Amino acid sequence: MEFELTLKNKRVRVWLWLMIPAFIFTLILFIYLPEKFSIAPVLPIIIGYFTYICWVFMLKKNRINLLK
Repeated sequence: MEFELTLKNKRVRVWLWLMIPAFIFTLILFIYLPEKFSIAPVLPIIIGYFTYICWVFMLKKNRINLLK
């Protein structure tokens, strides 16, 4: 099985669409939150990753057809 790591691949586009804003939001939280909330900035990355995994699972089950 070959995986094409280009923007023509819809999985790569969705992953980038989810993870780039999550990464930017994480950086902003790391800068502005006090140190006692150090776990909170990691949550956008985790939520974005699990959203992507759920999207792939539903795509494999042919329940959704996004980004044709």
